[in-house]
Formats: sequence, C-alpha cells, structure tokens
Amino acid sequence: MQADFFQHVGGSKLQVKILNSALVLFVEKGYFNTSVPDLVAHSGASIGSLYKHFGDKQGLAEALMQRLTEEVYQRETKVIAPCVSSYSRYKALVSWLIQFTLDYPAVMSFMLLARHQTFLPESASLCSSKPFMLLRDVIAQGIREGEVRQMDLLIAASLAFGSVLRMIQLHLDGVLPKSIIDYQAELIDAGWQAICADPTAKPTNLK
Repeated sequence: MQADFFQHVGGSKLQVKILNSALVLFVEKGYFNTSVPDLVAHSGASIGSLYKHFGDKQGLAEALMQRLTEEVYQRETKVIAPCVSSYSRYKALVSWLIQFTLDYPAVMSFMLLARHQTFLPESASLCSSKPFMLLRDVIAQGIREGEVRQMDLLIAASLAFGSVLRMIQLHLDGVLPKSIIDYQAELIDAGWQAICADPTAKPTNLK
C-alpha cells in the first residue's frame, strides 16, 4: 500500500486527509466520477469540513493541483541541491523520477495521465508548472555551462526527459515487461548521450 503523499503541506491534518483522498479517488475513478460523498467516505471528513476548507469539489481539485505541484517542485530542488554538474543533476532527477513513481504512483498518474483541463479549464498546462519547468531549467543550465550542446532548449529537454516520462507512463499503464528500475541506467545513458556536448566523455568521469 502506498504511503500518503501529502504529509508536510500547510493546513490541518483534516485538510491533508482530504487532499490525499482526492488524489487517490481522482486517479482511480476520475474527477467526474468522484462524488463529494465518495470523498467524505474515503477521508473520514464531514461534508461540512470539506466545504469549509475547499469550497466545493472543484475548489478541492484546484488546491490539490496547486499543493501537489509545489510539493513535487520542493522535492526536486532538494534532489539536485548537492549536485555540482549538469550530468549529476540530470542523473539525480531521472533516478528520483523513477523512484518517486514507484513510491507514489497516484501522484505520477495524476500529473501525467489525468486530463486536468477538462475539470480545471482555467488552469495552465501542466507542462508549464514548476516541476516540469525545473526539468527544462536543468537542461538550460547545462547549455550555459557547456555540458549540453547548443541546441533548441525544448528539443534538448524533450530528448533528455521525454523517453523517461514515456517509460513512466508505460509503467503506470502496467505494460512494461520488466520493472522500470531495470531500465534506469540505460535511460540515463541514452538521454545524456542525446544532448551532451562531448559524447566521448564517459559519464563515470563526470561528477
């Protein structure tokens, strides 16, 4: 059984329980098929508490998206904080994305597979959210530092992380023949070789 994701966000324990329930139910049943009574039964909160803290189901979905992207972003920044090179930041992020998927499949399913703009029409594309922008920024830093070759940033970011995110989607769909961990080393090597400025440099020599 996966652990609850929201444990460190601001707010009461009851708010955290409701957010965790919304995350699970929106993934398992879909936003439109999840009712307020479903949320109440799953979280153990009262209808009054749900409306008091989030207004309504859409308000809950908006809070879920906002807090989820912020929490993921904060975790990403901690992952790359000790890294001293573009390669080490890239490797750390890919390794983290894969382990995070194993630890919190509901979060990755919600971020990658849910059609957010069908129930949050005013929200920006998830691709422009802070967690995904950080992935792009890491590649942009690599270009500035000369570890990643000069190329269009969107293409570089797609080459670096596109295959990783696709494999995560396949894992979430349950169609990979092996554990996603078994693909990690090759994904890192292939992604880095696609963008690195010096393909002859061995990653083992990069810190």
